[in-house]
Amino acid sequence: MAANLVHRGPLAVELNSIFMQTYIGGVSCLIICGKRGVNHGVLVVGYGAKGFSILRFGNQPYWIIKNSWGTTWGEHGYYRLCRGHAMCGINTMVSAVATQVY
Repeated sequence: MAANLVHRGPLAVELNSIFMQTYIGGVSCLIICGKRGVNHGVLVVGYGAKGFSILRFGNQPYWIIKNSWGTTWGEHGYYRLCRGHAMCGINTMVSAVATQVY
């Protein structure tokens, strides 16, 4: 996904949003958030190498996700989710725009 993000731009993905409702900041590394119940579309706009995760007791690589719930939610409308573990089914349904220069 990271390579597609770099070459194609933002990626539309679906994920299980049950734990997003209580998100207030930091890197979310939810062990129990699987791909079942994928129910919310978001936009992956970037990624980072190290961000602090309380549940993983240290720095973790993460996805930067733009949500549609407004700027008062999360980190000014954004969410950081652990990268590399298919957390919350983030890699279940991924869409990118195919562009061609004319």
